[in-house]
Amino acid sequence: STMAEKFVGIDLSVCNTVVSCSSKDEPSAVVVAVNDVSNRSTPAAVGFDGKMRLVGESAETRISQLPKQVVNALPAILGSTEAARANYARFGCLWNFTEEGRIGPMSFGDRDDLTLHPSSVLAPLLQTLVSYAAGDAVMGLKPGDEGSVQNFELAISTPDGWSDAELSALRGAIDILGWKPEMTHVLPYSAALATGYAARFGQKLGADEEKRVVVFVDIGYSQTSISVAKFMPPAADAETKELAVDASSCSDETLGTHAFCASLLQHVNKQIEGKGQEVVNLASKRGARLLTALQKSVKELSMLKDATLGLECFFSDEGDLKVELNRGQFEEVIKPNMDALVALVQRALTEAGVTAEEVHSVELVGGGMRIPRVQALLSEIFPSPKEEGEEEAAADSTGKAVSKRLRFSLDGASAVASGAAHYAAGRRGLKAKWDLSAQTSALGDDKALAECRELEAWMAQVNSEEQMRLAKGNELESYIFQVRNMLSGPDRALLKPETTEPLVEEASRWFEDAHYDQTTTLQVYEERLAGLRSALEEHGAAYYEKKTKEHDDKEKMLDAAAAAERQRRQDAGMDVDKDDRKMAKSERMKMATKNKEEGNSVFKAGNLEDAAARYQRALQHINKFYMLDLSPDEKAEADAVTLSIQLNLANVFLKIAATVEKDQGKEKAEEVYKKVKFATEEALKIDADNVKAKFRKASAMEKLGDLDGAVKEVKSALKTDPENADLVKLKEKFDKLQAAQNAKAKKIYGKMFG
Repeated sequence: STMAEKFVGIDLSVCNTVVSCSSKDEPSAVVVAVNDVSNRSTPAAVGFDGKMRLVGESAETRISQLPKQVVNALPAILGSTEAARANYARFGCLWNFTEEGRIGPMSFGDRDDLTLHPSSVLAPLLQTLVSYAAGDAVMGLKPGDEGSVQNFELAISTPDGWSDAELSALRGAIDILGWKPEMTHVLPYSAALATGYAARFGQKLGADEEKRVVVFVDIGYSQTSISVAKFMPPAADAETKELAVDASSCSDETLGTHAFCASLLQHVNKQIEGKGQEVVNLASKRGARLLTALQKSVKELSMLKDATLGLECFFSDEGDLKVELNRGQFEEVIKPNMDALVALVQRALTEAGVTAEEVHSVELVGGGMRIPRVQALLSEIFPSPKEEGEEEAAADSTGKAVSKRLRFSLDGASAVASGAAHYAAGRRGLKAKWDLSAQTSALGDDKALAECRELEAWMAQVNSEEQMRLAKGNELESYIFQVRNMLSGPDRALLKPETTEPLVEEASRWFEDAHYDQTTTLQVYEERLAGLRSALEEHGAAYYEKKTKEHDDKEKMLDAAAAAERQRRQDAGMDVDKDDRKMAKSERMKMATKNKEEGNSVFKAGNLEDAAARYQRALQHINKFYMLDLSPDEKAEADAVTLSIQLNLANVFLKIAATVEKDQGKEKAEEVYKKVKFATEEALKIDADNVKAKFRKASAMEKLGDLDGAVKEVKSALKTDPENADLVKLKEKFDKLQAAQNAKAKKIYGKMFG
């Protein structure tokens, strides 16, 4: 389309979605679009927390706290009511689902009876996913607004087994958003993989190839599809010189890594029951926690022969769960699943009219591609071509001697999304199976669509207003902490503490109560912040005047130092950004210490980004120091410096995160809070009882939505330093948060069960 500036492909999977894209200028240069916390995949989840509508990562982090309010496995419940309810039970969903196939009732905004059509929940997920590729302007597109211009063409890849019901629900979501159906394509996973393969390997076959037969084995989370694609040179009269593709597929909607985990769950439950402990139901908070651990165990058993499944405080008596697993056990419990996989491959070959010998290669994608037993069975069906005089090597479950025809040429995680993006950009050697523009909507008539659009506009507005309200509250809290630091500094007297300290303490006490009261409006926060700032600027005019002068002088000094350093490196023939010098150990440590001290200086001057960069440069020197042959004393010295740098880095990132949260919102700040958590974890590797590290880690974890983990860190730190005032205050804050969450959950459950 000439209107499209971006071409977007979405892998709409049950568990995690992936987005790829390219631009009008370079349509074949497809890249993965990361989400708002820089991850390549985004959970297919939408949640409702008070007046916030959460999508993706932020929704998934609330599942353990608000299981009834977070809709996960969303793509699995878009089909018929019967199919949706079966999938709801299969994936252990905990949110409310009506007999009529509606999601809810949910508590959101000022409503406790919010019931939504699946299309209404899918719409914000699709909108958010596309925004990762096409920009935030997507969020501003308004249905029926003549000024709104859709600047992207979209291809959504879905399971091959999708029926008319799922397609109708997808069309409903597209209509709610007001996107053009003719600029939205839907293609099965098999078509996306074939399209991506053709793009990956160019438009020409080998000189001696008239046809190449490729089998795609896609073992995903919820389903498995086996497709057989025949790639042929384009016809002489073809308008484009793309490879012609003929593809067929077979799929099993119940066979996937989730099914493997479910089989393993039965094995674990037998072990649990044998010890006299309570068995676990997947449709429970405990079951969701165990499922995550089982997924991790499956990954470990794909690489190692043994794995330990362990969860602390798992049972109702707070006992731990610990089960020893090995690959042999795993392969035994998933044998029925593997038999189904072999049968599916054979059926796909038969329906495609090809033999295993005719297959050029087998491309593996999806979460199950690395399981040794999968590779062994496929190697038996598609053995390596036997060279003259060569004995054929047998494949086994350890992954050795895997058939040479098994390939991992495509990125297993993003291959579907990338193929869809290529399709959106016009690479369509494979004829479309579905036409969304001709698809009827699950919403029915125009009246139902208008109601859904009105509801979507209301939910978006409530969420936006709440995000602004919370951001202003965070800004006030940050300012209170900033002023407290100022009052504890050397220029305290210039702030007239006898006047300003009571003002700050009163504002702090007010905020502690107002923060938990959702009736505190944006306007109230704005007035409180403006009043406090005005009072501080009035009474502390001398302080601000001095700090402004110090900042200006420091900037001039740093600019001069930076210019001198660039000139020195240039004179020495060194790359400005790369330290490629060979140094003695003493010199390397000296440089690390120097960068650390520079970081301290610019941090005190308020240049947070520069401070972070200098601390990270110091860590680069330290890492090179660790590579040298160190004595015990030298290693101890390096550990001490590293600990100090990581603690400082965590502190800097905490302040940067607060600024980002204030200016760009909580979701944007999560990426920085993760850096805080990483820095503190590195510090704790050196000093496991470090109170500062645990304090800063707890602060970051709370912001990342892991309140239970944050409380655990604070309690651990208090064992080391029970009189620490900052820790005591942080624990009090977390206790209030937990009480508020418990009260909210009690209110929700009370309304559900009368």
